[in-house]
Amino acid sequence: MKTIKAKKSLGQNFLNSQTALSKIIQVADIKELDIILEIGPGTGNLTEKLLQTKAQVIAIEKDERMNDLLKDKFKDFSNLKIIIADIREYYTLFLKENKSQFKIVANIPYYLSSFLLRMIFDNSPKPEKVILMVQKELAERITLKNSKNNKLAMFVNLFFEAKYILTVKKENFSPKPKVDSAIICLDQKPNNYDPNFIKKYEKVINASFQQPRKMAISNLKHYYSKDIDFENIFKKLNINLKSRSEDIDFETWMKFINLI
Repeated sequence: MKTIKAKKSLGQNFLNSQTALSKIIQVADIKELDIILEIGPGTGNLTEKLLQTKAQVIAIEKDERMNDLLKDKFKDFSNLKIIIADIREYYTLFLKENKSQFKIVANIPYYLSSFLLRMIFDNSPKPEKVILMVQKELAERITLKNSKNNKLAMFVNLFFEAKYILTVKKENFSPKPKVDSAIICLDQKPNNYDPNFIKKYEKVINASFQQPRKMAISNLKHYYSKDIDFENIFKKLNINLKSRSEDIDFETWMKFINLI
């Protein structure tokens, strides 16, 4: 089979650890006929294991070089659909065409991680489960409850229960990246948020984390409505008036947003 060299411009680092690949499949809890959206299948190391579960796999690959390789490698599988496209342009079309629940499973390029997560949060319907291989530092920022809060974690936690699954050393990729990676699992939370609440949530979080080194209340006063008594709300919730946004946990932010 033809060997394809990874493209640095596409952030390609092919996962070759059987332990990590098997862990992804285990955590994804895939059932026969599940619909799996795989972003960036590359040379198909993860795709192969996904297909063996008998799930319906839709593999979205930007690199046109992979098309013939994947078709040849998986010619005996009828449960694979390969689409050569940029996920940033294809995702909304996928949501329109797909009428069933689905899961996202992917080893995504580091430079696209935050964008792809926001893409998932900003569109509906949401996947019931998301299993991603991301940079270890990003995984910790999203999932570790005892770490400082951040804007991305706030959007993750609104819709998903985030779990850190496994550290994957850089030696398990080809070519080897500069940093370690980690597998994370996002399980969709049951929610019935009103659209107006979502808009208010986004406005408050965007304002409060606009300048992370400033006090949260200063950010809110600068970027939000001048008519709201933020000091009084902070006191009701026992939030220190000098707190930065990163010092306030998700549950407290939810209470705050419900009070304004």
